[in-house]
Amino acid sequence: MKSCANIIAVTAILVLAPVAYAQTSQPSSAPAAQTTKPQTFDPHDLTGIWVRGKVPKGNAPLSGDRPAMTPWGQAKFNAVRGSFTYSKAPGIAPPIAPEKEWNDPMLQCEPAGYPRVMLQIFAPLMKFIQTSNEVVEFFEWGHTFRDIWTDGRKPLDSPEPTYYGYSVGRWDGDTFVVDSNGFNDRTWTDPLGSPHSDQMTLHEVFRRVDHDHLELVIALTDPKAYTRPWVSDKMDFTWAPKSPRSENEEFREDFCIYSEQTSFFKDVDPAGAGDAPLKNKVQ
Repeated sequence: MKSCANIIAVTAILVLAPVAYAQTSQPSSAPAAQTTKPQTFDPHDLTGIWVRGKVPKGNAPLSGDRPAMTPWGQAKFNAVRGSFTYSKAPGIAPPIAPEKEWNDPMLQCEPAGYPRVMLQIFAPLMKFIQTSNEVVEFFEWGHTFRDIWTDGRKPLDSPEPTYYGYSVGRWDGDTFVVDSNGFNDRTWTDPLGSPHSDQMTLHEVFRRVDHDHLELVIALTDPKAYTRPWVSDKMDFTWAPKSPRSENEEFREDFCIYSEQTSFFKDVDPAGAGDAPLKNKVQ
């Protein structure tokens, strides 16, 4: 089991362009030549590795504007026994419980599920792979992925419940719109324990602002758990030419190993934010 590294800032490389000066004795009134070469990009191409930015911060909910819960949702939330201190989320975080009462599914090596995998303080990397009929969104945490089908199919009425749901995507202008359903209710929506039911649906809007920046807003609708839809803060991602957490450019295998989970969460990395050493270094 590996602990997780803090995000390494990704710096854009400025490519200097030569400036041609006229060989004349007369002063030139021409404007100064462009000294940088802008990077071109296709706004419909999400391919590559993306590093999550600071909004929302790790171990946070979708937003601080969490809707009021239904009686079912409140009962689920009342059963949460939190394991971390959420000083930055007053009024929305559960009370901290003694260690023996912690009941976060991820502490038992359950999958993070979606959208929680996007909200962890650790493993802030994702990768998009685009094919002719789908976009694969690959997550470093759990070394797992979800399929976003782009072949024109419609959402299924009753898909088999899964941790990452059933997703279909389409382009609306320069935004990539994803609608998902078919989630089981075994995961928390976020590290605070905000619940969701198997009726949860997600509406996501991705927008590649420029070559190096990607934005995402998620709207969660779950009439069984919440009295109204819950719209996330804008999430920002920065493009990376390779993984900043592995010297051979691959995503790390950040698996939760059940046989090691006690020592990891209790002794090695109780806050999930320690520095992880580079592994599999290329010789």
